[in-house]
Amino acid sequence: MILILVACSVQPAQTPTPTFTLTLTEVTTSTPTPAPLGSSQNPLRMAFLQEGEGNRRIEISREEIRDYLKETTGYEFEIVVFEKPADLFEALKEQKIHLVWLQPLTYLHAHNLGLVKLGLLTNHFGTFYYGTQFLANVESGYVSYFDPLANLSTADAQTALSQLSGGRPCWVEPGSISGYILPFGILEQLSIPTQSGVFAQTHPAVVRALYIKGICDFGVTFSISGDPRTSSQVINDLTDAPQRIVVIWQTNPDIPNMNLSYAVSVSDSIIKQINSSLLELVKTTDGKRRITQALSDYDVQDLQVVDDSVYDPLRAAVRWSGVDLADWIGR
Repeated sequence: MILILVACSVQPAQTPTPTFTLTLTEVTTSTPTPAPLGSSQNPLRMAFLQEGEGNRRIEISREEIRDYLKETTGYEFEIVVFEKPADLFEALKEQKIHLVWLQPLTYLHAHNLGLVKLGLLTNHFGTFYYGTQFLANVESGYVSYFDPLANLSTADAQTALSQLSGGRPCWVEPGSISGYILPFGILEQLSIPTQSGVFAQTHPAVVRALYIKGICDFGVTFSISGDPRTSSQVINDLTDAPQRIVVIWQTNPDIPNMNLSYAVSVSDSIIKQINSSLLELVKTTDGKRRITQALSDYDVQDLQVVDDSVYDPLRAAVRWSGVDLADWIGR
């Protein structure tokens, strides 16, 4: 028997490669909860526009309103004053202010951008809204569709204004709601063409241009809240202007006055409390004085809760006029 031995090589022992398991532990960092709006750490910021020269009397009235609102609502308030409309609007966009007094075109622009919701409307010189009147010289041959005793138009706009087709208008200035934007928007909506207009710059100047004739065929001014035909700039030397310059047609009171708007971040419950306090304040003579002075002597006789639909007629006129609201911040 032959035995064959086969040598087997011995393999060296293998050292295992260590393995590591990486465990990620999530570390939660808490974001500080902002202080409640209206607290001392996060006061409600009420904005005012001060384009002209301010004075201590105006400052005191604003401080009195701030203190009154704190006392009646329990919230903390801070007054913020801006010298330029554009700066105020930028602060509104950046959510740095919570309450702001806005003129109509500025409100429409802010509302279009989703920045504000409407709170209160001011009664300015006895009315919450005003309008536009179309005027002409009594010798123009235009037919008047207006009853001065009732202070009402006697026909619809299409009937009354079609006769102005092809005429040359006297406007006030491009940013005037009653002296350009509303009446021009109405004419555009009714497809009533006119010649290039003349910008007279002021409402009394429109009346004076119509009085002397030869400058324009018809003109437009504010109405309902007053009548430029009887202003001192006209009546002092043109004593028969109210008789010689007649109203062709008058719009409804479609232009709201200045309002108090709220940033969209302000809750409805806070808005309701502030509105209620201001409505009580304006009932008193002293309250009217405070609000008027706080708004740089913009006369305020009353306040009223309204909704955004009151701006629909003006909104339509702006759309038809082609005016860019961004050009008229502060109006």
